[in-house]
Amino acid sequence: MTTRRTLIRAAGLGALAAPVIGRTGFAQPRKVTLQLNWFPSADHSPLFLAKARGWYAEAGIDLTIQRGQGSADTVQRVEIGQAEFGQADTPTIITGVGRGASLQVIGIVLDKAGNNAFFKKDSGITKPADLAGKKVALPPGDSHRVLWPAFARANGLSPEAITMVNVRPEGKQAAVATGQTEVSFDQYTGYPLWEKTLGKGNVGNLLWADYGLQLYGFAYFAKPAFLAANGDLARGFLRATYRGWAAAQADAAAAVDALANEVGAGIDRAALLEAVPYVMDLAITERSRANGIGWIDEALMAKTVEITLTAQTLPNAPSASAIGTNAFNPKVMPAA
Repeated sequence: MTTRRTLIRAAGLGALAAPVIGRTGFAQPRKVTLQLNWFPSADHSPLFLAKARGWYAEAGIDLTIQRGQGSADTVQRVEIGQAEFGQADTPTIITGVGRGASLQVIGIVLDKAGNNAFFKKDSGITKPADLAGKKVALPPGDSHRVLWPAFARANGLSPEAITMVNVRPEGKQAAVATGQTEVSFDQYTGYPLWEKTLGKGNVGNLLWADYGLQLYGFAYFAKPAFLAANGDLARGFLRATYRGWAAAQADAAAAVDALANEVGAGIDRAALLEAVPYVMDLAITERSRANGIGWIDEALMAKTVEITLTAQTLPNAPSASAIGTNAFNPKVMPAA
């Protein structure tokens, strides 16, 4: 299991000097929508911190952050032009491109995928083979549906070894807690929310990356045509976003407060604050320390494409260079 790192709260913010106002060249802020993958969670808190501190406004962007209904839904909404930018699971973006969507990853959110199985600790599940025959709670648009066949085969299981039960995104924990299902596939970063529902010490989990599935997790993406016409805006969006990530790494409480202040009702501040170290474990890696937050490594992207293609049959097989680009990455360095 990934080791939780201690958040650094003070040093390293010298690299976060404010960019020049109006980088996009717009006299008035450009209205832009970012479509999230789910309801606002810990991995979204840096976005709200960047917005609260005015960094999108400095880049000439009036940003609306819109909750999602799963990565597949987010991919569709960006493809049809309902949002300029999206945050979704990289394999789901690849799947969309393989089925004909015109999309491109411009920056990574989670450098290490957080795909994970959650269950009650006393369920008897200790390894992937123990998932066979289990009912698994999953929303229809959940990215785990795309990756499950590859994870199953990597561990000697048939993709048909489990029964997937449709639930709403916020209903995953309740499905396991009430016994509707034995398992739910959910992001590792949600561990504190699972502890809140099942109780501390009662949560069991299998992080897929520890069992043969090394690939990129969430990413920011847009349509290539939009990027070609709005390169400065895309750079400004990523610069503000990754400044938010570095600042959230240094001060998790400020990031969670920014999210809670904008979203309001229904936010469990304590659980989100507990989740931020898990998020940073997956987001800040040696690659981001060497190249800047969100940098795309072509070899790892190629591996992500390969795993995605082994999970399903797609009409087209996109290349790693077509899927992702570093052309808009501002090379904002982590806080420490």
